[in-house]
Amino acid sequence: MKTYVLLIFMNLFAGLASAQTNTFPPSGKVGIGTSTPAAKLSFNNVSDGSDGADGITWFNGAPLNYGIYRTSGSWGAPSYQQLRLQWDTGIIIDPGTLHGKSYVEIQGNGLRVMSGNIGIGIINPTEKLAVNGNIRAREIRVETTGWPDYVFSKTYELPSLQSTEQYLIAHGHLPGIPSAAEVAVNGIALGEMNVKLLEKIEQLTLHVIALKKEGDARNKKLMAEIANLKGNTLKSRLAGL
Repeated sequence: MKTYVLLIFMNLFAGLASAQTNTFPPSGKVGIGTSTPAAKLSFNNVSDGSDGADGITWFNGAPLNYGIYRTSGSWGAPSYQQLRLQWDTGIIIDPGTLHGKSYVEIQGNGLRVMSGNIGIGIINPTEKLAVNGNIRAREIRVETTGWPDYVFSKTYELPSLQSTEQYLIAHGHLPGIPSAAEVAVNGIALGEMNVKLLEKIEQLTLHVIALKKEGDARNKKLMAEIANLKGNTLKSRLAGL
């Protein structure tokens, strides 16, 4: 009897002594919530969210420790991340079929993409940001150079309306502006197109100013001729009295 009691106490103390560490053999798999784990560590039905609990919680008092970390090499401070994936990996968020929606919320300093391109609605983006759809914003600021203030320079040679007309007849679009066929293939660069459109507006402004001056001069000359004609007519009438 004493032997059994001694064995019970020995097992109890052994369990308490090893309660802080659980070890597993190098082969096999561990399943939580499943009796048939498919990976080295498999989770299934950990939490449905109804009790406010997370599926997997990894917490440490230090604010910059990893939440989940995966790497092919060594790691160390200060390169702490909450989630890091290396090799040819990525993150896929599938909305599923129940609610049909999913999202990623980023707080703090926002999202930083150090290299590569971002595609929305497109698989192989060729630009830093490629969107296959509409974009709605309160304001878009485009940085550009070559603003066409040179049109108002005294040394600028303003294209004549006659030369512009000849170009339109020959090509079907304004000089310096891409054709409809080119835009259909390549699109337009907003910064470059704004520069070209402003150049055309400034050219038209100069043409309007020139036409206004010509019209004013013509009207002034016409009014002088009319006044002179009226004076001569009046003199002729007076001479006939």
